[in-house]
Amino acid sequence: MSIFIGEYNDLFFERDTPQGWYLTDNEGNDVLLPNKYCPNYAEQGMPISVFVYRDSLERPVATTLEPKLTLYRFAYLEIVDTSRLGAFADFGMEKHLFIPYKEMHERIQPGEWAVIFMFLDSVTDRLVGSARVTKWLDRENVDLPRGKKVQMMCFDTNEVGYKMIVDGQFQGILYKNEVFQPIELGEIYEGFVRTIRENGHIDLSLTALGRGKIPTASENILKAIKDNQGFLPLHDKSTPEEIMDALQMSKKSFKEALGKLYRERAIEILEDGIRLLK
Repeated sequence: MSIFIGEYNDLFFERDTPQGWYLTDNEGNDVLLPNKYCPNYAEQGMPISVFVYRDSLERPVATTLEPKLTLYRFAYLEIVDTSRLGAFADFGMEKHLFIPYKEMHERIQPGEWAVIFMFLDSVTDRLVGSARVTKWLDRENVDLPRGKKVQMMCFDTNEVGYKMIVDGQFQGILYKNEVFQPIELGEIYEGFVRTIRENGHIDLSLTALGRGKIPTASENILKAIKDNQGFLPLHDKSTPEEIMDALQMSKKSFKEALGKLYRERAIEILEDGIRLLK
């Protein structure tokens, strides 16, 4: 069958029935588009692009609803239910996407969000989700030139940085001490390839190579002080939220940079903030 489950298909209106229109491809394969999705202007032979998936009875069905996720891609989805076998994510269809427990590193609860990969189960031919992101990323055939612009989605964090899905197929990392803006799980950013390591992981940058070095946390603090007439109302008792709002960095990075600047006698630390000394 050349009507593909989990993907958009370009089909043609073939015949009208009480249940809806049957759509066909060039090889005569057909799938039902239920009445609630049929446009009033439908006529035999007219082309239409539809998403095809399996309904609650596991029958292939077409829809004009827009999915949040298509086959062999990643998306940030809300978990809406669980069962003894796994969890279910809302991917924009009437039937939710099933995620077996074996496809999770840890159990996901309703109301939580997770980066999910969608694949086709080879035994049941059903669409299935996986929260085991790295399982689906290629580390053997990474052929990206240094400096290449890429699309990246954050799927996890650790002490070092933000783990990224690069161009939908590779794994990379943005180092926290080089990031001066909020990075959110599931969000997509534009980045650049800095280097590819032996394990196939990609070191990334938010700044295009050749535009000068990435400013350090210390340099960003100094710039903020100078822009504020030599005084910044932040200190080691400031909340993480205050520091992030003012400097787009974590409190840990702020305190480390503050210590460095103090040792270099570049700043004076007061009870109510930081004053520039030189």
